[in-house]
Amino acid sequence: MISTAAPPSPVALPPSGGARTVVTTNALRKAYRTVVAVEGVTMEVPRGTVVGLLGPNGAGKTTLIRMLLGLARPTSGQASLLGSAIGSPGYHRARTRVGAMIEGPSPYGGLSGRRNIEVQAHLLGIPSVGPAVDRALDLVELTDRQHDRAKGYSLGMKQRLGIATALVANPELLILDEPANGLDPAGIVELRHMLRRLADAGTTVLVSSHQLAEVQQACDSLVIMAKGVVVTSGTTGEVLAAHSGRPELRIEVDAADRPAAVAALAPFGATRPDGNAIVLAPTAERTSIDGATVNRALFAAGVSARSLTTTTRTLEDVFLDLTTEAHR
Repeated sequence: MISTAAPPSPVALPPSGGARTVVTTNALRKAYRTVVAVEGVTMEVPRGTVVGLLGPNGAGKTTLIRMLLGLARPTSGQASLLGSAIGSPGYHRARTRVGAMIEGPSPYGGLSGRRNIEVQAHLLGIPSVGPAVDRALDLVELTDRQHDRAKGYSLGMKQRLGIATALVANPELLILDEPANGLDPAGIVELRHMLRRLADAGTTVLVSSHQLAEVQQACDSLVIMAKGVVVTSGTTGEVLAAHSGRPELRIEVDAADRPAAVAALAPFGATRPDGNAIVLAPTAERTSIDGATVNRALFAAGVSARSLTTTTRTLEDVFLDLTTEAHR
């Protein structure tokens, strides 16, 4: 569990995005001798949103988070948290308004789940500990198991406990590193709903996760990293639109009809086989494909299509393309 750490030495920071942003970085860099973990990261986290920080293992995500939390000293560059530059006189105060769980939960096994959260609440100086703990337990649905010792919790329950501990102070900014580890499918869906509820209530969430399908549904914006650098960023819609290419049409026909189908489809774009189907891709001259028009052309050629399906690329497709290209 993350607690407030001594901040590193101050670094100069240019004017930030103000109240509209809770995290701002400019050319942030972290090197360990000859190994560069983070290189020139510039990003903003808008207030009241859920932002996904994505990347393969070793991309620099956790190092970036550790710098924001004052747990690692930047080699160069600038960063601010809730308007205060890392290491500035106001940074320690800003850090108390941040809840975080990185590199997995680390509860005290001999204490109950409730007592673990109470210890953190007392360390943070929360005046009304009981109601704060009740709220945090309710948010992660651990109320029924709050008096059980944490050492008996499953991995998923320990993840919930770690998130509850991060939430006990009702933070303005919540930073979570792989919060879905150990959660079953129902728990992952509930986590997504919880993050949305928190954002809708005004809490900003920065979440690092490999659950790309959930990230696509939960996050307003994305920052994708590879080899220590940001390879793309923007709203989720912008990132998908910029890197997804044009939708294709997947057409299933009988094997005997494929030659006639390929000939009928030629005016609409380029075709390629895909198992038992034909995939029709748009061209530079014809950037969109109307399924009804294609179906009529096939019917006129004596071909009866079993199905026509428009295929769109997912965040997983985009992520793999971008991160694989960065590693070449």
